[in-house]
Amino acid sequence: MKFPTYPFKQLLSGGLLCCLILLAAYIFQAFFPGMYVDAFSSSMHLLMWLILFVGALLWTFRAKGERIGISEVIDWQFIAAFILITADEIYMIMPREIHMEIAPVLSEYTIPVLVVIGIMVAATIKVSITLYQKLADERRQAVLQTQKMQQLLDSPPTGQKDIVLLRKLIENRSIAQFSAKDYILLIEECRMIDSEFFVWLKKQGCQLPPRDIVLCVLIRMYKTKDEILSIFCITDGTYRTMKSRARKRLGAGDEELESFLQTALK
Repeated sequence: MKFPTYPFKQLLSGGLLCCLILLAAYIFQAFFPGMYVDAFSSSMHLLMWLILFVGALLWTFRAKGERIGISEVIDWQFIAAFILITADEIYMIMPREIHMEIAPVLSEYTIPVLVVIGIMVAATIKVSITLYQKLADERRQAVLQTQKMQQLLDSPPTGQKDIVLLRKLIENRSIAQFSAKDYILLIEECRMIDSEFFVWLKKQGCQLPPRDIVLCVLIRMYKTKDEILSIFCITDGTYRTMKSRARKRLGAGDEELESFLQTALK
């Protein structure tokens, strides 16, 4: 799994901004303690500083070229506000004895709570954005791959008028009876729909048997596990063995073969 890297200047400036916001929140609480006398006022001021702190965290860990707008921050802060107000309403209906015990704690530890909740909200936003972008990219690649295959079926290149073998993969038909010669012809046809993968294989110097190459092509075609099982006519255990063998030969380490094949060429 690839982790994002951030420029040192960006981390330094963002870290200083986060510290300044926390320092400002601490000074504000020190100079205006009367505004933190109960859970409701504490939660309202917590929300105010939370908006600034989460915005600073998102700006600090923004991806290269990514622009963080105030609208993205505020949208997520509405969720934080809803949680805080709901928690406060629950607190209000509790017995008075509980109020007497909890209110001083909430008022005293406003800053630590600000830090913890701010990091949690910012992390949730980053993970959600990353997953959404990954899913959107996979959907876009799947659509492009489907369109490319359909164009190939409708208008095969000169000298490849039948492409019967490739059509079997596209239509999820079995290739269990394929001979070694059939696999070689199939790979040549696969090269037409995923030339980028074969160029990458050549650059890496990976020596894969034809069956493993077809498995990789199927995964890059976004075929499901059930579809691949039916195409090869194999069991789930054999499928896992094939994936493990291909992953080792490609040098994917512990990364899932599906993720590696979709991201290795980028």
